[in-house]
Order: sequence, then C-alpha cells, then structure tokens
Amino acid sequence: MNRRAGMARPLRIQCAGLTYHITARGVGRSRIYLDDRDRRHFLLTLAAVAERYDLRCHAYCEMTNHYHLALTTLHANLSRAIQQLNGDYAQWWNWRHHRAGHVFQARFNAQIVQDDRYLANVCRYIVLNPVRARIVAVPDDWPWSSYRALTGLDARPAFLDGSWLHGFAGSSDPTDGPMAFRQFVQQVDGDDVRLPRDAILGDDGFVARFRPYREQAGGEIPRATGRRALTAIFQGAASRCARNAAVMIAVRERYTLADIARFLEVHPSTVSKIVATCGVRP
Repeated sequence: MNRRAGMARPLRIQCAGLTYHITARGVGRSRIYLDDRDRRHFLLTLAAVAERYDLRCHAYCEMTNHYHLALTTLHANLSRAIQQLNGDYAQWWNWRHHRAGHVFQARFNAQIVQDDRYLANVCRYIVLNPVRARIVAVPDDWPWSSYRALTGLDARPAFLDGSWLHGFAGSSDPTDGPMAFRQFVQQVDGDDVRLPRDAILGDDGFVARFRPYREQAGGEIPRATGRRALTAIFQGAASRCARNAAVMIAVRERYTLADIARFLEVHPSTVSKIVATCGVRP
C-alpha cells in the first residue's frame, strides 16, 4: 500500500493563544529569495498578515530556500494565516520573476512551543540559523532576521512583538530585555544550538495537555470497536486549549453536543461555540 495513500496526515492543532515555531521551504528546496527586494517584500507581506490575523511575531529569519517564524495566534487561525502569507508572497514572487507554479512546498511545519525558556530557546535557534549555515560569523551581521531588532541594534518593526523579552530578562526595566537576549545568544556556539523535532516543545505537563488530541489526530492508537469514553478523551486536558481540542475529538467520535456539555458541566451553547471557533485544519 502506498504510504501516503494509507496514512492520513496529522491534523493541525489550532487554538487561540498557542505559540508556534513555523518553517516553510521552497518547492524542491529551491530559493524563495533571490535578492534583497524579495526579502523586503516578504517582510511587508508578513506585517500585513500579522495585522490581519492578529498574530504576535516573536522572531523571524529569512534564509535562502526557507524561513523561520516564532509566533502566537490570538485566534484559532494558524493555517489560514500561513496560507495567506505564503500565497500572497508566492503570487508576487512569480509575477516579479516571470515564473509560474508553486513557490513553497505544499505543507508548512508547525511546532507548538511552551512560553518562557522554551520560547527563548526557539528564538535563539531562529536567529542563529545564518551562523549555522556559515552565511555570517555572528547574528549581528545578518540583516534579515529579528536579532538586530530584538537586541536594540535596529528599530523594531511594528509586527515584531518583543514583550516576551521583559519576562525573559526577569526585570521590570524594559531596557534589560534586549541585553539579556543578546547575552543569551552569545553564550553558545551556533553549531551547538539544536531543536528537537517533536511536534510539541515543552515540559511533560505541557505536552500531556495535548495528548488526547494528538492520539486521535495522528491515528497512533488502535481504535477499538465503538467510540472511546469521554473520560479517556478529556484525560489530561487541563488547559482551555487542550479542552477545546478534546471537544473536537469527541465530536468526531460522534458524541452529541449535549453529551459533551453534560460531561463538562457547561451549557450546550458553550460547546457549540467551541466547535464553531476552534479551527481544525488538515
């Protein structure tokens, strides 16, 4: 059996308030930026998409055939936002370079990231990409990442949210954040910074919140005859986002909204709103 035909792709976990590490590559690993004008236009497109979809962008880096983003969605709209970003840029890129066809690979990658030190590690990883690729010796020399803006070397663009730096520095003085992040980046060799390829980056408790959704979405658990009990579906769903994801699983298991509402001890209209607003995209 063809592997791609026999295995469904895992569903995207989308919920308001989640932070993601996003990567997208050129089709066939081809270049998506041919010159500085391409890079500037991509950032303009990112700014427009961030405003339209209420995205908080914490870090970015334009490489040669791919890009990295660290962002938080204030609504359950990750797939729509990245599809808009890639689609608008690709349309412009094809027009400018007199090309046709796909610019990006069909599916972008998204890791869910816990805040605090996990987000800091992801941001450090992102801005050190040009160093690991031997494009520059130090991140200060690469103008196409958020490093210079996050460390106070350049003005911060409106779409780049540096508020997490304040908590990272552990100080009430906003000027401490950029210096703390600069020292955090400089204390390691770029080649030593790696990220696990796990779908969720966080501590055990954070990862456990998404387990019910991941088991259903990835098809990793053999399905018995009949449907799983609601207690099993909602096990470990401690946060609102994990609860909403579990609600979507219960709906796919053919539980009624009334059944779910009784189990959660909420009004059925609450469950209906979750189903209507918590996006689940293939």
